[in-house]
Amino acid sequence: MGQRVLALDVADKDGQAVAQSCGAIYEHCDVGSVSDWQKVVERLSELGAPTNIHLNAGIQIAPPEAPLTEYQFDAMSIDRYRRMMSVNVDGVVFGLQALLPLLPSGSAIVVTASLAGITPYSVDPLYAMSKHAVVGLVRSLAPTLAERNIKINAICPGGIDTGIIPEAQRSRDAIFMTPENVAAEVIRLMSVEETGKTWAKVSESKPAFIVRAAGDKS
Repeated sequence: MGQRVLALDVADKDGQAVAQSCGAIYEHCDVGSVSDWQKVVERLSELGAPTNIHLNAGIQIAPPEAPLTEYQFDAMSIDRYRRMMSVNVDGVVFGLQALLPLLPSGSAIVVTASLAGITPYSVDPLYAMSKHAVVGLVRSLAPTLAERNIKINAICPGGIDTGIIPEAQRSRDAIFMTPENVAAEVIRLMSVEETGKTWAKVSESKPAFIVRAAGDKS
């Protein structure tokens, strides 16, 4: 797209490596921290106002090496719950709060939700709850942003081969999409005409499609 990219991550070593590999500028950011987002805003005062935002951070309730029993509701620890909500929900809310005042007309936002945000996900019910919250925010915020000619959509992928996949779900028969394939879909969604939609991405061979909210006729 020929644009300058600011990459954010809390894992500095990995984040810097990814940024270097694609020519992006790196900035440390814990997405659940209001003060870290303020530092991003200050950095953007040097770089210029953003026009395309991808809010992508996400974790499940337990670490990938944990048995699936630790992902269940009755195994929840308060610390894990608060950290997951900080990343999955606060990260989107605080990111939008910080960045929306900077966006010019014509900007686009894509938020990574999950198929677990539009369907049940019994493996990790609390993760599903957090992603349903993100979907609800995107759908509900879109009309207000449309008044500023800003579009916001949610991509809801199935399994992606990343570090948050529980190791117990990795089997010979499990098929995961590559991050690169889903990233290409995110770039496409930056330029669609629709706003406030949830786009399900279920396989690499098929483009994302809209799953409409009840009563959505647009």
